[in-house]
Amino acid sequence: MRIFEWLLIVVIGITLLLRFVRLQKYPWVNLFPLFGLLVLGYHYFLEGMRWQMVPLYLLALWMIPNSVRQAMRPSDEPQIAWTLLGLALLPIMSILPIALPVPRFPEPRGIYGVGTTTLYWLDEERQEVYVDTPDAPRRVMVQIWYPIGADTTGELAPYLPDGKLDAQILASSYGFPSWFLEHFLLSKTNAILDAPLATCLDSWPVLIFSHGWNGFRYQNTTQMEELASQGYIVFAPEHAYGALLSMYPDGSVAFNKPEALPSGVSDEEYDQAARILGQSWVGDIRFTLDQIELMQGGKLVSIFNGKLNLEQIGLMGHSTGGGAVLEVCQMDERCKAVLAQDPWLVPYDRQITIQAYLKPQLSIFSERWKSEKNLPLLQSFWESQPSGKQKITISGTSHYDFTDLPVFSPIANVIGLKGPIAASREIPLINDTLLGFFEQNLLNKDSTRLQQAFDAYPEMLIETR
Repeated sequence: MRIFEWLLIVVIGITLLLRFVRLQKYPWVNLFPLFGLLVLGYHYFLEGMRWQMVPLYLLALWMIPNSVRQAMRPSDEPQIAWTLLGLALLPIMSILPIALPVPRFPEPRGIYGVGTTTLYWLDEERQEVYVDTPDAPRRVMVQIWYPIGADTTGELAPYLPDGKLDAQILASSYGFPSWFLEHFLLSKTNAILDAPLATCLDSWPVLIFSHGWNGFRYQNTTQMEELASQGYIVFAPEHAYGALLSMYPDGSVAFNKPEALPSGVSDEEYDQAARILGQSWVGDIRFTLDQIELMQGGKLVSIFNGKLNLEQIGLMGHSTGGGAVLEVCQMDERCKAVLAQDPWLVPYDRQITIQAYLKPQLSIFSERWKSEKNLPLLQSFWESQPSGKQKITISGTSHYDFTDLPVFSPIANVIGLKGPIAASREIPLINDTLLGFFEQNLLNKDSTRLQQAFDAYPEMLIETR
């Protein structure tokens, strides 16, 4: 919860306790709830109101006329019954805003500040397969996180870049009413919008992140910001029609198409549809690699011209995106290393499950996510790996622990949205693993950072071929 929300609860509690005392000598003390009105004002203008706090707002406002009356007539007996009711209701009313706070993202630990910008690209070489318009090109929204000067100031990026529509669709995807997550609109990230790139290095290592089915480009903001603060430029293309939604600059929206992974069909029909989806995502990632080359060469004007190290490119992805980056990195020489989080291999070329993966590769798995169609593919993939390859299972996690979900609610594990591991533990665990892997395989092969992460977190169960 935010500071003025906590302060309002404290003011309400003190006001209720004061009502037990007949303050005839100091009747002005009964005006204490007016301080709550001041807190409400600051809360409204500086933080923004939200529906979870409505019961507390009403309780604070209810106490004002009663306290003013008692201040004017201090000889009256305090209304003990109403006061006891208020004290009983206060902790109950506080549960909702505590359980559903405005998400706060952990401060990145690197030496750089973090900037972010969003670009719109048109891939004229690929036809969009999920629209009826003939010859419509594939449209790609991509968000980029990058290092900036530590003293750079500016407007912080909102977590939901497309505003209320993002909140409504995200809530519906979890089975909640469309208004349920509108408090996410108040959430700010640590990244500064459209800030200038840091100038202390001639070029920067590059990462590409691919999100999961029904996900979105910013679903791993905690990871993106940490990586950028450590000196990486991270590109995250949004896979239209597989993402929850993609909103384009002209205001049009590409919503998720469930028929891209149809239910109630034969295995053959499902696999065929899944392969079409997979090739669309593979195409998005390879197109992003093409655009990065154009940026570096100055043929695509941006703040990154001449600043991208094309010899230090890594890929990472979650779920469906994890499978996509594994396929791309195996076939595309521009990729030097790949890390997959709970990779889903069903939509992708079966060759990746039977060929030895010679490039640096690490797969990280949650403890609780299981997919019946995926398990034999993962087993085949593991058995085909050369000696020395490793995979990690993080105990206490489930599939969405690899996303930003752990910062959404402290009770996410109670309602089954995440595993029992604490967010304060798993976020640095995963970030340290990402940083260690890419540092060792892109920047310095003698780095011990990954091994240090293995040693620091006994929750990681490591298997070696």
